[in-house]
Amino acid sequence: RQISLLYGEASTGKTILSMQCALEMARKDFRVFYVDADQSFSAHRLERMIGGPQFAEKIVLFQPEDFKDQVEIIENLENVLTQTPALVVVDSITGLYRANNGGSEKIFARNRELNRQLAHLNSLAARFKLWVLLTGQVHSTPSGGEWLVEPVATRTLKHWSDLILRLRQTPKTDVRDCILEKKNGVEVSTSHSLFRIGEDGIEDV
Repeated sequence: RQISLLYGEASTGKTILSMQCALEMARKDFRVFYVDADQSFSAHRLERMIGGPQFAEKIVLFQPEDFKDQVEIIENLENVLTQTPALVVVDSITGLYRANNGGSEKIFARNRELNRQLAHLNSLAARFKLWVLLTGQVHSTPSGGEWLVEPVATRTLKHWSDLILRLRQTPKTDVRDCILEKKNGVEVSTSHSLFRIGEDGIEDV
């Protein structure tokens, strides 16, 4: 059981890959709890990916309106989990966190709350047959004369994530580059894999 982080800039395929993972787990008879914090989940797209409405009843969709709502949903997941294998998707874990502007005290409180959410998800993954997939938005920071793209709340997300994948655009409009940065809790030498975003989901290049 682990927490996986999928991060990248806008339109790199985070949501479609999350939906693909949700579908594959539903096909394996997993229960799927999908927290659509960015309001980007498309039921129509999902039906196209599966060729009909089957498996849809195994995917429970939550759509929090703000960061506080997201906190409550994640805290209450324990009430719906059983020993049936399950996947929790949060797309994205930092979207509503980032939307809440405020002074330094509010930022500190928000950081603490995000850390608490991730600790809770980690605890659930350890106690139940649970896999957790998070997506993360990014920002750019200056580093050595160039701009470094990294996840929002990078230290917190990297601390709790056992597997980290970064998605990047390529010169081909429908092709994305998936970069493995961390595996089994250990940072790894960068390895790449290309995939195509098609009408029916993710495809091999």
